[in-house]
Amino acid sequence: MKQMRWREGLSHRGADVNTFFSSLLEQPGRSVLYIAGAGFDPRASHLALLVSQTAAKRKAILIREDRPEPAQVLVDRAEANEEELRHAFPDHEVIHIEVFDEDHAVVGGHRIVTEIRKRVLDENGLGGVTDVIVDMSAISIGISFPVVGLLYKMLTDKPQPNLHVVAATGGPEVETAIVAEHAENYQNPWGFKGKGSPGDSPVRLWIPQLANPKKRAFTILFEELDPTETCPVFPFPARNPRSVEILLDQFGRELSDTWRIDTRQMLFAAEDDPLDLYRTLSRIHTSRAEVYRRASQPAETVLSPIGSKALAIGALLAALEHELPVAYVEARRFEPPSGGFKDVVDEARFVHVWVLGEVYADATLCPASEPPSCTAPTT
Repeated sequence: MKQMRWREGLSHRGADVNTFFSSLLEQPGRSVLYIAGAGFDPRASHLALLVSQTAAKRKAILIREDRPEPAQVLVDRAEANEEELRHAFPDHEVIHIEVFDEDHAVVGGHRIVTEIRKRVLDENGLGGVTDVIVDMSAISIGISFPVVGLLYKMLTDKPQPNLHVVAATGGPEVETAIVAEHAENYQNPWGFKGKGSPGDSPVRLWIPQLANPKKRAFTILFEELDPTETCPVFPFPARNPRSVEILLDQFGRELSDTWRIDTRQMLFAAEDDPLDLYRTLSRIHTSRAEVYRRASQPAETVLSPIGSKALAIGALLAALEHELPVAYVEARRFEPPSGGFKDVVDEARFVHVWVLGEVYADATLCPASEPPSCTAPTT
């Protein structure tokens, strides 16, 4: 039976994220490598400022994602965010990543992995570091997933450095304000193509995390993946009690006519709890894989974490543990929101998952489909 690494994983939400890092990073000898985006997103600096106020020694790798023909207002916002991050982390390095090459191919994931590997592997960049923190708040799926995937492979089964993944989600008012012009085809983030063999014709289950206004991306994904089954994820419980109703209205035609979904195929995950979605995806994949294995039929579970950053972390954990393919559509450029951004990020929407490290040293992995009976990690 496949084990669940994070069934009893350690995570924090809301103001508890602030309390946790304040406590952890005030301990003597703590040294942090902070990896974050330095783009236009209004969530870029909030968790970085939290970390910068602790006593820990700290260094930052700041990622600038460069896309064709950016709007000047977004460039100006990115410059302002980068300057704020530079002040928070005097010891820092800014890496510019061209997301597309001259032939319009998506190459950002490969390039960021090359750059991070140089700094944390080739030059022993993790020497003395006790905690690596990847802030997904202002990094795209095509960049953040490869970064975490690389670090996960490097640090698995090592007591230190610890690996943390954090995000300031900002809520739907921020998510829907960021409007993207998408590429014409779907992509797999670097390292997230799954483990299927060439030539396989699997029974494919597609699990998209619904979000508006990204309907074009979902259309591309459905047409190119051609899934056998589709189980969309809805945020529930959610801060807005009408979230499910709104998504049902926005995706009504796709759900009923194109994807042919009935209520038994709808998945629900707590809006700000990554581990809730992780556990759901792990149970579904593990149970389904066992059924098709007995039938000698190849099966595949494809994740599309296009919505909130909190739920994307849950999908990331499931993809890492079960080697699941991730499919998304890269943004060629972003449009400035007509109503502007909401610059104040509510700390109640902070999320943190302790992915690897010392807290799990004495923990026992839990079976994917049985009640928890393992030793939970403690701080």
